[in-house]
Amino acid sequence: MNIADKFPDKSLTVVAAAVALACGLAFSGPVFAGTDTDQDGLSDAEEAELGTDANNPDTDSDGLTDGDEVNQYGTDPTWPDSDNDGLSDSREVFDTMTDPNRTDTDKDGLTDGAEVNQHNTDPILADTDGDGINDGQEVANGGDPTNGDMDGDGLTDAAEVLAGTDPNNPDSDSDGLSDGREVAGGSDPLDPDMDGDGILDGREIVNVNGSGEMTDVDRDGIANFADLDSDNDGLPDSLEGFVDSDGDGLANAYDLDSDNDGIADLVEAGGTDANNDGRVDDSVDTNNDGIADSMAQAPLAPADTDGDGTADYLDLDSDNDGVPDIIEAGGTDANGDGRVDDFSDGNFDGLSDSLGGMALTDVDTDGDLIPNRIDLDSDNDGLSDLIESGGVDADNNQMVDNFTDANGDGFDDALSGVPLVLADSDTDGISDLIDNDGTVVSPTGQSSNSVLTGLEGNGFGCVLSSGAERADPSLPLLVFGALCGLFYSRKANGAKVS
Repeated sequence: MNIADKFPDKSLTVVAAAVALACGLAFSGPVFAGTDTDQDGLSDAEEAELGTDANNPDTDSDGLTDGDEVNQYGTDPTWPDSDNDGLSDSREVFDTMTDPNRTDTDKDGLTDGAEVNQHNTDPILADTDGDGINDGQEVANGGDPTNGDMDGDGLTDAAEVLAGTDPNNPDSDSDGLSDGREVAGGSDPLDPDMDGDGILDGREIVNVNGSGEMTDVDRDGIANFADLDSDNDGLPDSLEGFVDSDGDGLANAYDLDSDNDGIADLVEAGGTDANNDGRVDDSVDTNNDGIADSMAQAPLAPADTDGDGTADYLDLDSDNDGVPDIIEAGGTDANGDGRVDDFSDGNFDGLSDSLGGMALTDVDTDGDLIPNRIDLDSDNDGLSDLIESGGVDADNNQMVDNFTDANGDGFDDALSGVPLVLADSDTDGISDLIDNDGTVVSPTGQSSNSVLTGLEGNGFGCVLSSGAERADPSLPLLVFGALCGLFYSRKANGAKVS
């Protein structure tokens, strides 16, 4: 018996069908258009036409009822991922808020599924990290679409693309400065040496003794990396270089006194420094390249007075007379190392605070226009500075004998570190080194009130001696010669000699 015969009222057909299904009986009665056996919002007839299961409200088990897929979302109720993007229709509707019918909702070149499951990007935002480059392009270029500054250099990836720098390399030109910092500071992130001085831009950013960074050492408004003479001492950075000759923490290119002898590099290189500040006087720089026009027109030519291979501005004893330049310039050197005592440098310009932050003034005792530091006889008394300072000069060249300089500072190794005691033979308060008042000091050790003649004086002149010293045999001859000369002179003039 067909269960439909028990319910002649067609309005009960649905009930009959339900009872039949519940009891395991066959139901062959008519199905009306409004019948929705699984209550999914689609009539059984519609489900039959769509190929869905009229007895399963979610035929494809994607989390959306068949009716919602058809009537609300336009998705395929027989396929759980209608757009085949790797996300189920229900996940796109309720979770990612993407379009279940569009593979790439934000049109960034990545499927919604790839964004969610693989790249952790936002499938409804084309540029997840907001760096100006869409997610698909970043992935294609090997970048990270979730990090707006992949190399952490302070420039967004988009900015790097515009600048031509590498978004995966924080220092595209390998000069020691990050791309972001170069752009912010006005430097070129693709040029490692903007001023062409041979020093990488990164090395021209000075960090001294924890004092903080100084990007414009001479404060002329031109950053070091664009400044041909960063300290304005008249010597181009390309000449001075990035070495630190005196070990004070400042590279020579930024150090106004590179050997720390108290004399400015500018002066030791042949320039003038009227105010002793170590910088070019009345500096004018019309082309803004950092080097004074006067220096550009007539470049300094640093001398090596003693020919030891160390330029005077780096040489602690420029004339190799055994007397350090600092002493010859009127400074003090208690420990005999040829450098400024009690050095400190609060403003990091290379000039010692112990000298008032100023350079020593060159001294020219004998007025021969040759400063004492490069004058082998500073007082022009006929005795070399080497001899007057107690040195030995076996070869009579007025320079230190057997000179050695292992550390290249220009000061003889045997003398370095030995405090120099200068004699003052006539106790007038002026050392023999620069005392030219006529008192002669013996090179052979006789007392200062001795006067030596040819034999004892080794050719330095005629001198009478007091004390129990051996008499000079040439002295009687000198006296006899003088008397004879007097006799003949008076005879020639008609005078009577008694």
